Amino acid sequence: MQINRENYSSYSKMIQQLLGGKNGTPDPYGTDYGNFSLRFTPTDRPFNKPNWDNIMTKRNKPYMSEEEFESSIKELARKEFSTGKRDRSAYRNLCMRYGETASPDRKAIYEASMKKTGGKMNAACMFWDNAGNKTLSYHPIEGRWDAISTEGEFARARQFTSIYNDELKRLSNMYGENAKGTVSMDTIHQDLGVTAPAVNGKLNIKV
Repeated sequence: MQINRENYSSYSKMIQQLLGGKNGTPDPYGTDYGNFSLRFTPTDRPFNKPNWDNIMTKRNKPYMSEEEFESSIKELARKEFSTGKRDRSAYRNLCMRYGETASPDRKAIYEASMKKTGGKMNAACMFWDNAGNKTLSYHPIEGRWDAISTEGEFARARQFTSIYNDELKRLSNMYGENAKGTVSMDTIHQDLGVTAPAVNGKLNIKV
């Protein structure tokens, strides 16, 4: 689940209820989900370490250039049109890499917090940047990490969706909406004047 400013409030209330809430049994680890004042208060709560391959964070360098990103997004749309099926895993992974160019360094934020808590989960189960913005949370019930999206990441996601949908629309205009799942990738590449993907999954556009 990707937490954002629209669903954070209800999500926080749900967590509080699961942990006992004000009228329930106190959480044995002293967790007060999302309490900023407890961001560096260590607890003995067991937790799973984050897998940064699956969490959006600033990387040492972009996964691709902007031109390569655009080509790959369009190629993904062509694949969907050709097969008539959504490759949800490929879509999610590429969208994540595209969005990371605007991501905060969640890994650095997490590691800095862990130094202050001696490697223990903080009582808020949440991590903030130096400006006080929520960036990362740990779901204490399910043992899951969630990135809290920034405005920059939302903007990148909108750009990704726009490129993807525009390419699908172009193909629908070329072949007809009912042609989904009937046109081969070779035909699409030939008609658009692009080459098949290279080994690394990127396209080389013919000039």
